[in-house]
Formats: sequence, structure tokens, C-alpha cells
Amino acid sequence: MTVAQWDGRLLAGDLAYVKRVTGLSARRGVLAPLRTVTIAVLGGVGTLTHYNYDAGVVVRAQVTGDLAATTVDFPELAAAVKAAGRGVVELERDGDRLVVAGPDGRSSVAVFAKPDAVPVMPTVGGTAAMVTDTGVFATAVAAVAPAAGDDATLPMLTGVYLDADDAGVVSLATTDRFRLAATELATAAPAELDAPLLVPVKVLAATAARVAKRDGSVSVYADGGHARISGPDSDVVVRLIDAQFPRWRNLLPAAGDDRMRARIAAADLARRLKKLSVFSVRVTMAADSARVEAGDLETGQVSTTFEVPAHDVDERAVGMVAGYNPEYLASLLACAPGDVELTWSPTAPTRRPMTIEFRRGAASADAGPAARRRDRGRGRGRLDRLQRGVGTHRSGCRRPVVPAGQRPHTGPTPV
Repeated sequence: MTVAQWDGRLLAGDLAYVKRVTGLSARRGVLAPLRTVTIAVLGGVGTLTHYNYDAGVVVRAQVTGDLAATTVDFPELAAAVKAAGRGVVELERDGDRLVVAGPDGRSSVAVFAKPDAVPVMPTVGGTAAMVTDTGVFATAVAAVAPAAGDDATLPMLTGVYLDADDAGVVSLATTDRFRLAATELATAAPAELDAPLLVPVKVLAATAARVAKRDGSVSVYADGGHARISGPDSDVVVRLIDAQFPRWRNLLPAAGDDRMRARIAAADLARRLKKLSVFSVRVTMAADSARVEAGDLETGQVSTTFEVPAHDVDERAVGMVAGYNPEYLASLLACAPGDVELTWSPTAPTRRPMTIEFRRGAASADAGPAARRRDRGRGRGRLDRLQRGVGTHRSGCRRPVVPAGQRPHTGPTPV
């Protein structure tokens, strides 16, 4: 019998990552083959593999020893690893049991009796449609993920839309009908996408959060109805959403459009908005500040008032009043690395959405040494392209949009 030695903390983290990416559930009623994970160690590389038809993942780690591929129940293995402790964990196959031993305890997990019933992850190969830096990929996904929807009855709104133009420039976009976020992704070479991809946001966000902590590159492959996202130490295969994403480009103002503009510190405003427990806020622009009033604005009962500094305020925007949902506004502001530029239509500020624009390159000045080094290493061409978020509440509306089920929708028309 062979024994594999795995760092318990890393193994527990990798198992948690598998669960986040695939949405693996330990609930009763889930078919046993869809609750399994295959663990193996060969040539100093340990792998965890899970696939459930919607998403699959292979996680790799440096491990000592050897262990033949063994399929077990995922919740049972996770519990055994947790009980073993955070030190070095030994994994050993003993007949129809997988023994898990560590500094805090020893337990065993039954080997799955019907390995042929476990679904096989599809192969998504060929030439990578796009290749990008891990940090660039993670930043782009994090910028658009908050605007995605979570309503399963509207599947086209629960994904991240990836598309490339004729020049190979990749755009990412998400919307939940009340918010829209879009950005461009810097790639090592022009992307070659035969068709747009609509990737489930939960899978893409979990993948991006992991690769953000790794150096290297991310490659995206597409084949039929599946996509594969290959990072430094993991591969994710996901079934694409078969739905039509809304036409979003005409909702953002063109680069040359005349807009009323003002700059504010995004982090400060987002932090204060997150503390509020109200459905609406009213923002009044001044020459050097933005005044925020929160409360029951329909009856005039204001419970909280504060101001945040503003600069470069267009004189046409002074005195303008806009109403927004604070949760939606804060989620978009929180994506910005520093100052953001708020823009409104000069001719119809009460009927058209406000935009939030910022440059990702601005993060370098405020980030730590490691972040600045990463920026220098990946070029600044497309990194400095504008990244935009849109709250589709109408500026100045007295009844801002709120999430479904909380209050009747009497505000602006969704996207």
C-alpha cells in the first residue's frame, strides 16, 4: 500500500474551492454520483476532480508519495480532512476504505462502489480562444460580477457575457436589468472567439478569485456548449448558458458623447452606503461635494445625511438631484480602485442612466508594491481603457428601483 502526504490546510482549501466552483451540494436528494470527488497522487502531483454536468474542476497541488485514483463521497472526505487537522495529512487506500490521518485524528471514508456511474468531464481542447494574465483576468471579472443577476428564471442574466470584436478585443458584460457593468480584457494576443460566450457568473467569479492569488496566465477554451478556463493550478470546465444576452452596448454613452461629469472617491462613498439600511438615497451635487440623504424620501423623512468630497464637477451638474438604490450603487462603486467619474446626460439627466467610469490603471498608484509590480509586467495598453458600470435608475427619480419582492416596482423601466 502507498501513502500520500498532503498539507491539510491546502487540501481543505482546495476542497472548499471545488465546492464553490461547482456548487456541489451535500443535501439529501442529490444523486450519489454527483456528490463524489476523485483524489489521486502521481509523480508528486495530487489532483482533486469533480464533475456534475453543469461544472467540473481539476485542482492540482504538489504532494509527496503516491495514491491510486480513488472516488469517495465529497462531504465525507471534507469532514475527514477537517477532523485530521491542519498539519500534514496522510492518505492511504485500505481495501474499500480511504484512510485519512493527521495530527488531530484518524478516520476513514468508504470508496464509492460504482465508479462507472460517475459522470466523465468533457474534453475541451484545441487552441485557446484567449490568453491573459491572472491579475488582469481576476480584476476584470471582479469588476462585472456584482451586476449579474441571480434569478434562475432569467438565465441570460446570471452569466458573464464574453465577446471579441473584429480586432480581437475582448469585452465582458453583466446585467440584472437594473445595473449594467462592462469592461475590456487585456489579452496576450487578439482573441479568436467564433461566437460569444455566456459563462455562469458564480463559476467565473470563484475561478477568478483563485487565480488572483497565483502568478501566471489564464487560458480560455471554447468547444460547443462548454468552456474550459485553465489557470496555473486548476482547470474548470463549465456548461455555457444557452440564452440570448441583452443588447447592452447602446446603453452606454459613446466615447465622444457630451456628458456632465464629476469625480468622487469611490471607496469612501461605497463604505458609507453599505452601512445604510434604507431602500433609497438622494444625491445632490455641489461644486465641491456630493450630499447624500437617506431615509423615506417619499414622505420627506430623512434619517441620515452625509457629504463626500467631489472635484472637477461640471458646472451644469451643480444642483442636480438624483435618486438611487444604495445597495446597487455601492456594489458598483466598490469595484473601483480609487476615484471614479460620475457622468449624466446633459439633456435628459432625469430619464437616462448615470454611468460610473474609472481606469483600472489608476489602481497602481494606491496599490502595494506587489500590485505595482504586476501592473508593470503586463503592459498598459488596454489596461488603461475605461471600465464602466451603469445603474439604470433614472437620475432624479423619486421612486428608485428596489430588488424584486421588497417593494412594488414603480420606478424606472429595467434594461
